[in-house]
Amino acid sequence: MNSTASIIVATVIACLCGFSGAGSSQDIPASQQEKVKGKEKEAGAKAKTDDGKKDAKKRTFPQEAEAGGRPVMWEEPGDLEGRDLFYGLGGQKGAPDPAGKFTFIERDPGGTSEKIVVEDDKGRKWKVKFGAEARPETSASRIVWAAGYHVDQDYFVKRTHIEGRGGFDVWDVRFERDDDGYKKVGPWAWRSNPFQGTRELDGLKTLMALLNNFDVKAENNRVVRPGKKSGDDPAKLIYYVGDLGATLGSTGFFLTQIPLFGEMPAGTKGNPHHFAAHPFIERVANGEVTFHNKRRRSGRDLAGVKVENARWMGGVLNRLSDKQLSDAFRAGGFDEAETAIYVRAMRDRISQLLNLK
Repeated sequence: MNSTASIIVATVIACLCGFSGAGSSQDIPASQQEKVKGKEKEAGAKAKTDDGKKDAKKRTFPQEAEAGGRPVMWEEPGDLEGRDLFYGLGGQKGAPDPAGKFTFIERDPGGTSEKIVVEDDKGRKWKVKFGAEARPETSASRIVWAAGYHVDQDYFVKRTHIEGRGGFDVWDVRFERDDDGYKKVGPWAWRSNPFQGTRELDGLKTLMALLNNFDVKAENNRVVRPGKKSGDDPAKLIYYVGDLGATLGSTGFFLTQIPLFGEMPAGTKGNPHHFAAHPFIERVANGEVTFHNKRRRSGRDLAGVKVENARWMGGVLNRLSDKQLSDAFRAGGFDEAETAIYVRAMRDRISQLLNLK
């Protein structure tokens, strides 16, 4: 490679690494960083691998016999047409009060986005996430919940005050209920779980493709057991996707097709124009759907979806009204124009699923 080409490639890589989709702490305004930033994470401290054969050797994923429960991934949303997609699973009563009192407890070092743990004046604990994932994660959780899958109780908060460490304001953040009554059991892998070949798993894959989730990996998948506080059946082991922040934008750029750069976090998050312009279904062959995803790992993990199962999920989503879809995006803090773009794009994608043959 000559010097000119090297410079071009280096420049492109630098731009991609600095892209808002990377979820770096630079997404947080400087005044917020000064208050909540602790020690920096060591680069490369924890190697992350695909959740295929390599993960299978390193991880023990909870199975029915081992964890002592009944695996559940999807439940019929009988009240789908009446579900409130603005407040979501936790409802209006479960929402944080921006005018209430929140007290800083600690930083949460997990993931790539800056997060802190706070407690409100009702004794409830919340994980507050900063940066580019706050809006899309909240909206995506509403869509996934409406379709019959479990999600975390997420809310977008425009602005509020946090006590402790001198007191500081936060804005455009995601509040996630940290004590929602579900006990964490462990992660699960897309290609190693009790639901292989089922309609439920294919439906979840279809949803991840529908939302342009470009960060599909085992670290973002969770198994939880309902506790008494949840009001749910304690015999269940609920399998779900616990991090939906890398959604509602694009899944990557041309460099992600090159093996050397294929797993770079080069997608965008919460960008309605990128989302609307992004192709959805790439092809249908041998009774299976291939979704358009520019990240190689995500493409592999979301592969193998049967046409009839993708069409089934389209039918479930088609039961949602335009108002419900609008509420889902308004819940994430998107304005009227952005919401209109998303609703049109979602309707188009749902139509594509319904027309699969």
